[in-house]
Amino acid sequence: MKKLILALALAASSITFYSCNKMDLDLAPEDYFASGSFWKTPDQVKGAMIGIHSQLRNAQNVLWHLGEIRGGTLRDGTSFTGTASLNSSSLIIQDFRESNPGYSSWAGLYSQIFQINNFIYQVESAGYLSESEKGYFLGQAYGLRAFYYFNLFRTWGRVPLIEDAKAANQTPTSAEEAYAPRSKTEKETLDFIKQDIAKSIASFKDDYTIRNQKAQWSLAATQMLKTEVYLWSAKVNIDGQAPSTSIQDLQTAKAAVEAVIPKFTLVNDFANVFATASSASNKGNAETIFTLRYQFGEATNFFGNFLYAQSDDISGYVDDKGNPIPADPLKISNTGIIRYEYKYSLYQLFDAADSRANVTFLNFNKGSQHAIIMRKFLGTLVEGVRSYSDDYPIYRLPDAYLLLAEIKNKLGQDPTQEIMMVRNRAYKGAAPQFVNGGFEANELAIFYERTKEFVSEGKRWFDLRRMQDGSGKPLVFRKDLNLVGVLDDNDLQRHKILWPIDLGTLSADPTLNGDQNIGYPGT
Repeated sequence: MKKLILALALAASSITFYSCNKMDLDLAPEDYFASGSFWKTPDQVKGAMIGIHSQLRNAQNVLWHLGEIRGGTLRDGTSFTGTASLNSSSLIIQDFRESNPGYSSWAGLYSQIFQINNFIYQVESAGYLSESEKGYFLGQAYGLRAFYYFNLFRTWGRVPLIEDAKAANQTPTSAEEAYAPRSKTEKETLDFIKQDIAKSIASFKDDYTIRNQKAQWSLAATQMLKTEVYLWSAKVNIDGQAPSTSIQDLQTAKAAVEAVIPKFTLVNDFANVFATASSASNKGNAETIFTLRYQFGEATNFFGNFLYAQSDDISGYVDDKGNPIPADPLKISNTGIIRYEYKYSLYQLFDAADSRANVTFLNFNKGSQHAIIMRKFLGTLVEGVRSYSDDYPIYRLPDAYLLLAEIKNKLGQDPTQEIMMVRNRAYKGAAPQFVNGGFEANELAIFYERTKEFVSEGKRWFDLRRMQDGSGKPLVFRKDLNLVGVLDDNDLQRHKILWPIDLGTLSADPTLNGDQNIGYPGT
């Protein structure tokens, strides 16, 4: 297979997201790749791994959009204040085509993969590392590479598979040499991801140590990824074919997630999971498995785009209990303008006794007008300025519980225990009892539980694609169900479960040769 070398990495640096601000890639310094003064000591390797995680944090906006923007819970059009046009409206309403692809250049994720490949190459030949040090670093690197590829796979299906780092120092002699072709099948991509997961687990050698307060990849993170990958493999059609090893894959996923669950503990109060004020910081808490770390003065996430502007007139609104909402109730201070807003119907999914509702949202009501503003990732107020420095969780223990519930349901087993673990925390011990029913009823219950638990954590779209009704149809096509499906199950929309490849990449990459995802040309 041809190697994807510098041309693709450079192309990724020009990525733009439709109707969003231009995104900057944190390109590593020259020493990170191949300088003779680097890759000489264990501390330099530790620094390189920190850099890899920094780049993953820089991709938080991308991960959120790939997993959340198409999930059917966001509003399009104008904010409830009437002062802002909401971003990404065409993607929210599933308006995709070659000229409106959402992301270009594979969302820029090959820049990160490129650096991980180099890290693997350097560490594998590093005689200055002990075997345990080398194993842990390689466990992290293979796990992170599989994580990137899984996000690429769930978005575009077949993608270029690049694992050779030495091409970084080579100069292409033709356009063809500057790119790698897409995998021939989706299965080839998925098998590559599974192989990286196996390498990660073998490299960790059963070391479940987690570094940097859960802000670095670990064996537990790889096991969570393995759970997701094998659950996907067991339920989602690959290359247009129904899964052929469903039971085997479900058992593999079950073993992976059951290895994780005993090592973590639910935080007693849902609100404390996301507490970031200096007096109540809960970063790296007991239920966090892997998170993207943000610190005041170091980096900020993009959740300031979910809040009203200080200048917005919110007089006359009352909250869910009828109490008047004061001016600037969330003390947003320096927030500029609403760019993303969730549907009020999402808030209506929560029972009044579900503590997640008012931890996640502030409810605005005025007459017949209803709206919600996110306060789940509200950040920290420091000297009158709000810093959006909440960690962004990739994996939490409730995810493990609900994935296990989903696996059990598909195996014909009772998922009650796992569902109630999540519910009881949400209702502070007084949750309505789940009643084990048929497959579809259970699947929908798990889906709605995930919807309420993981608002804005980038999981909703992938849940819609993976989870099923009683006939095996993905929930993404069940538009007849309340706040579930978002696509019509017909030839006009069925292909949109995959994103299109942008025209720029199609024209620049001769190995693609018009190899667009089916259904997009001419639409």
